[in-house]
Amino acid sequence: MEPLPKIPSPPKLVWREFRHRFFPALVFGCALVASAVLWLQQASAPHLIGEVEVVSSPVGTGADGLLLELYVDRFSEVAAGDPIAELQVSDPEATQMALATMSTELQMLEARMMQDQQRILQGYQQLRLNWLQERVALATARVQLQFDESELVRIGKLAADKLVSVDELERAQSRVDTRRTEVGERLHLVGEIEGSLNGLKPEDSGRFDTTVTTRISESLAAHEQQLREKNKTLTLRAPIAGVVTLRHHLAGERVRRGEPIVTITATKPERIVGYLRPPLNNPPKPGDTIEVRTRAQRRQIGLGKVLRVGTHLEAISTNLAAANPGQLRQGVPLLISLPDNLSLLPGEQVDLAVRPR
Repeated sequence: MEPLPKIPSPPKLVWREFRHRFFPALVFGCALVASAVLWLQQASAPHLIGEVEVVSSPVGTGADGLLLELYVDRFSEVAAGDPIAELQVSDPEATQMALATMSTELQMLEARMMQDQQRILQGYQQLRLNWLQERVALATARVQLQFDESELVRIGKLAADKLVSVDELERAQSRVDTRRTEVGERLHLVGEIEGSLNGLKPEDSGRFDTTVTTRISESLAAHEQQLREKNKTLTLRAPIAGVVTLRHHLAGERVRRGEPIVTITATKPERIVGYLRPPLNNPPKPGDTIEVRTRAQRRQIGLGKVLRVGTHLEAISTNLAAANPGQLRQGVPLLISLPDNLSLLPGEQVDLAVRPR
């Protein structure tokens, strides 16, 4: 008896049988593989973490002074050697304070002289004291004249741009003229008193606090020499090329020695600072290849080289520690070269992996 022919199954029945028997296992396997790939590339905590090194340079001054001009603003691009600010080193107000201190010392000296000196010498010493006081007043008037002249120049520039009225410019010119007249009259008075001192100097002038008077005379001579010179200005220049990221002072403010005026950050990074977290199993060595992966939504991968390896554990930078909470806060520092195919920003965080040797 011949066998009966096989009855073919309808396609719908075959598809239903496949769906019920094989499709769940196939979907589960694909989901497992996809989860493993995503975990390794996106969600797994890397053994090596790093960030692109940020190179910043504060621009400061080695002397106290008045910030006359600030040529840059925040996010201004500068090249190495570009002028950043103009600083007036000699500060008129600071000189006035020093002169006021000397004037106080002269007043104390006068009180001591009234008690201790003989009456015969008192007239001479009083004249000498008046001479010193007039020298202090002359130096103060010169400082005031210097300040008024600087103010006149500033108001003149504003008047040329029609930012202030002509009346204000005339008032500033009047103050300068008045101050110049005062300086001339005080200079004439100091000369007359000095001539009188030379003619009335006794043979024995007694003890007149030579230590104090010598110190005051030397200090006055130094201030007078400084005032005779032209206002000294210092031009501060950018030490590196980059962008001004912080502005600590504005034009017109007084700057103390060592205080930063602006901070410049380089825009072209040179290397990556990585951290190898414990356990330190088979740490990388200089010359090893490092896979660098960005943390953007569309990850990019490049290859770098280990330049140097630290010899101790140190605290991971604040930004990296904040971006990886709950993990170890210490690691061995590494210096890694930048991959040629990646365009990274200073301070950008990256994931690192050691390629097998």
